Amino acid sequence: MRPGFAAIGCVLLGAAVAWLVFETRHLAELTGVAEADARQAHAAARELRQQFAAAAAARDASAAQATRLEAEVATTAAQLSAMADTVRQRAEHEAARAAAAEEAEARALQPMPEGVRSCLTALHECLRAEGYSRERFLSARALDGDGLHGVELLVVQQDGFGVDFVRAGRMVAGLDRSSARLVLRFFDGYRTVGGERVALPAEGHPLVFAPIDGRLFEARLPVLLRVEGAYPEPDAGRARPATDLDPITRLQWLDRFDRLLARAGTAEVLRVNRCRGLADGCFLDVQVLGTDGKHRLLLGADCARLCVEVDRAAGVVSLWLRDGILRRGGVESTITAEGYRMLLPEVTPQQATEIMLGMVVTK
Repeated sequence: MRPGFAAIGCVLLGAAVAWLVFETRHLAELTGVAEADARQAHAAARELRQQFAAAAAARDASAAQATRLEAEVATTAAQLSAMADTVRQRAEHEAARAAAAEEAEARALQPMPEGVRSCLTALHECLRAEGYSRERFLSARALDGDGLHGVELLVVQQDGFGVDFVRAGRMVAGLDRSSARLVLRFFDGYRTVGGERVALPAEGHPLVFAPIDGRLFEARLPVLLRVEGAYPEPDAGRARPATDLDPITRLQWLDRFDRLLARAGTAEVLRVNRCRGLADGCFLDVQVLGTDGKHRLLLGADCARLCVEVDRAAGVVSLWLRDGILRRGGVESTITAEGYRMLLPEVTPQQATEIMLGMVVTK
């Protein structure tokens, strides 16, 4: 019996071993599958973690972007608000400027008050009588105890080719009797210097005229002038030459020269700008200027003596200049004692004699 049991045992053992081998293989297969699933699960988990990290990074970037955009929107809103304020202020400023320009234009179109016009006319005449003709007042709005208001003035430059402009809210005129000195001082405005605007200083921009006949200015401009000092005693200063003309007579002769030269028919517009005296039918210390139609200086002559010369036989009238300097086209030449004649082609001897009250010389 024992051999049979042994065989059975061997069979059972073989079956057990076979079962164990089968189970081991099955378990190995299950283990392999589990490991593969685990690896896939780990890979999926790793991928999920990476996706989560990317999503978190994207969320953080989106949050940062949103914060940056909010800041930019706030900055843009502030800039737009500031721009709107600037545009509004500029619009208000332009509206104010337009209103001021309209008001200024309306004032400019209004005629000057007659008292102001008379004052400026008298000031021009007095300055011209003293030989100052480069200054020309264009307008003024009012005249009171504080001076002239809203003044505009042109000043021809010394060479005659340029013009400076002065616009002032107020102008005062001071006369110093003792020094025969007139000062016109301009406040609250600007003047042009070399084509550029320059604000008038707080103490005022002065134009000084000296020497002048203070009594002439004082008599013609009593409302405008602020007078100080006292006139020198008659015997205290240099005696006036007997040939000198008094200011009123000088103005009258300058007006007659204006009338004479207005019909001269010369290429230049001639004007006797200054005349100090009169002797032996000749005008003394005379300045003659010639300009074109745009008031640009073309010639200038300063001479010791000037006569209005008539040639009745030839029907010719001339200005006869002697002892001086002639400037024309940038060239300066000497006028000798023999003289230099400026022909007045449209003036007849009869007209010259009548206008100059016979104060002519015959050739």
